[in-house]
Amino acid sequence: MAVALFCFLIAAGFALFGTWREVRGTNEHVADIVVRQLQLQLFRIQSNIELSARFPDWDPVTDRVQGAGQCVKYLATDGSVGRSSCVGFNSENGVPDWFGALGTRLLAGRTEIVRPISYRDKSYGTLVVTTETGAVLAAIWKDVSKLLGLTALLVVAICLLQYIAIGRALRPTQHILAGLDSLARGDLSYRLPSFRLVEFQRISQVFNALAASLDRTTRERTALAARLVDGQEQERQRLARELHDELAQNLSAMSALATSIKVTAEAKCPALAPEARRLSQVSQGIVKSLRTTLQTLRPPEIDDLGLAASLAVLARDQERLSEGKLKVALEIDGALEALPPTSASHVYRIVQEGLTNICKHAHAHNARVALGLGPDGRSPGGQRWLALTIEDDGSGVLDNDREAANGGLGLIGMRERAMALGGQLDVTRNGEHGFRLDAMIPFEPSIGPAQ
Repeated sequence: MAVALFCFLIAAGFALFGTWREVRGTNEHVADIVVRQLQLQLFRIQSNIELSARFPDWDPVTDRVQGAGQCVKYLATDGSVGRSSCVGFNSENGVPDWFGALGTRLLAGRTEIVRPISYRDKSYGTLVVTTETGAVLAAIWKDVSKLLGLTALLVVAICLLQYIAIGRALRPTQHILAGLDSLARGDLSYRLPSFRLVEFQRISQVFNALAASLDRTTRERTALAARLVDGQEQERQRLARELHDELAQNLSAMSALATSIKVTAEAKCPALAPEARRLSQVSQGIVKSLRTTLQTLRPPEIDDLGLAASLAVLARDQERLSEGKLKVALEIDGALEALPPTSASHVYRIVQEGLTNICKHAHAHNARVALGLGPDGRSPGGQRWLALTIEDDGSGVLDNDREAANGGLGLIGMRERAMALGGQLDVTRNGEHGFRLDAMIPFEPSIGPAQ
């Protein structure tokens, strides 16, 4: 824009200078013609061909030589105006005030041509030829108006060329922004192409190196988390087996023995009957507590009935533990039998931890657990995705004080399990109240149902 304005000012300056030179040249030409005609009249007078009273014979001299806006004056030797002739000009196309004021200051008195009238070394007066400033400005404005149109076209052309050039130069930014969006979505496989511009090429190299480093670090972290979580799950299973094989049998035997003592005491030693009954109750409570612990360590429904049935039992248990204060709605879309056993176990633990947090901290009346395949069913890499959503209508579990009190271990554990499966887990508020957990977990379909 500035370049176009500068070009317009330069062109306008040239038009002003050119028109001024043309007007002065015309005035000089008219002055020369009139002076020669007057000198011819003086020759004819001195040759007694004409009368001296007729000098200057004005109209024949000026009628055919004057142009629009031009004035020709004859000044006698005493400086008085002897004769004068002016021609008007068309002022219908007015000149803008600002241009007229500027042109008047620049052209005032600069078009005047003065010629002495002499014959045989005797002065007979002076000839002055001028052109009205308005006529000069009208001619200049006519040319400048054309330049304005050309300038407008030049501005449009320059803007168009700049738009094309800048758009072409900044075209790589589309790839860069797409790459940044992909990184923000967690797609670390995106790589930028090579660019011709050195700066963009450097950005591409740094971006690709950073993405590769993040991808490698994320894979290592995911593998480590998977090993840790799998080790934790295997330890749970080992503890469950040992407790079931050893402690559970001994406690069952002790409970049976306590029951036998109670029966014998009631029949033969009534004084010991209360203690015997108390012993029987304590032993039965220990057996019941052990069964609950075993179910927490390794729910038998996952092995026997599958993930869907295990989640249904889990939902009923949470409702029972809340003493009817919480209603859990379970929605399953799709056949979860395709999940590998390890994935099924991790999904169960995520749901279990989520419902436990709701019962302990959310003070909710309703909870919803939804599982199913994602909208496309498959990821770009060809894996299938399991979408998991847990939400409630309680007070939420994202308060800083509450999360600080709990150490955030529940959410951390759920995120670690999702990451161990190569997925992601996000926790947000569910409207004004409650919380919402969304997890996307990839998996390779198992050959048959999980056993």
